[in-house]
Amino acid sequence: MTPSLSLIYLCLNEERSLPATLAEAVAYCTSSLADWEIVVVDDGSTDRSAELVRQATQAEPRIRLVQHDRNRGMGAGLRTGIAASHKDYFCMLAADGQIPAAELAKMLPALAQAPIVLSTYGNRPNNWLRTFISRGFRVYMRTLIGVDFALEGTYLFPVKLARDEIGLQAIGADTFFFSFELIAQALRRGYRVADTTIASLPRTDGTPSRIANIKQIRRVAGEVVAFRQRDRAHKG
Repeated sequence: MTPSLSLIYLCLNEERSLPATLAEAVAYCTSSLADWEIVVVDDGSTDRSAELVRQATQAEPRIRLVQHDRNRGMGAGLRTGIAASHKDYFCMLAADGQIPAAELAKMLPALAQAPIVLSTYGNRPNNWLRTFISRGFRVYMRTLIGVDFALEGTYLFPVKLARDEIGLQAIGADTFFFSFELIAQALRRGYRVADTTIASLPRTDGTPSRIANIKQIRRVAGEVVAFRQRDRAHKG
């Protein structure tokens, strides 16, 4: 039986993509899931993103909007989304629609193998720099903190494990490293993961990735080092 599922959409100035993204998500969930909700975390957008989500909630009450007063980062948005989730599992998706909700159909069966399901891309729509960063980051994680798993797309994760057992405030990262730290904490508690392959779409609005830039790379590297220090202190 498919568990109840919270689809957490992280949004920053995505007014051009949101309507199509939410329409696709609602169509998939309505046809394929028994118990679901959509939580849109508006991470300080300055465009009409929040307004468009409010309009969507009038047609579909299972869509909810949570807002940040300013841009806080992907990890901070995910922390907010998990805290607001009412279902058994959550998955993280981007409001730009790069990962269609329908790709979850490839991941949900893997919950029979493990309580956490990760995904990588079977296609490579991203540019060579993002691919290089993704692969290099995995080597960096393995070398620095001894954690080795592949995660490029979304993942399925138990809400209670994140919120009650690990504790959202115990995860220090505010960038995309939040997800890696959360999964690393679960692995160290003995939880298993299953790997799946999904497809992603290129961004359609022409704006560049918000991840592949030097400032962000430095910030993430600092978060990995901070996690290593906390981990060593806890073991000591």
